[in-house]
Amino acid sequence: MLNIKDELSHVRLFQKLIPEAMEVFTHSVDQIYEMFNTAVEHECKWTNHIVGNNILGITEYSTEQYTKYLANIRLRSIGLEPLYPDKKYSKSPYTHLERFSDTKKEAHTKANFFEASVTSYVMSSGVSGWDEI
Repeated sequence: MLNIKDELSHVRLFQKLIPEAMEVFTHSVDQIYEMFNTAVEHECKWTNHIVGNNILGITEYSTEQYTKYLANIRLRSIGLEPLYPDKKYSKSPYTHLERFSDTKKEAHTKANFFEASVTSYVMSSGVSGWDEI
């Protein structure tokens, strides 16, 4: 299973390789879009099979929106136009969760919950006892 660090390493690798390959194999742009579209379809089907609508705040619709949003980001990172131009795919449906997974508050560094360090003590310093939490 890939972890977030592996995924980011692969993204960086392909950000370097794909633009160079597109210079040599100019016909490959259409194939890249086709592969992205296929990958998005499979990712949505898999996520909906595993998660479905069983987690509060995550729906099949939001899963599709998020997956297409990420695909557009990845395409831009290799110098291509977004595959999904609809405005709803230009923003993450899970922005409210970004703070929980973004340890540096830069919206591009994710961490495993159990490996991350505490970044804010605001909640704990604002209460006087466990009963208030």
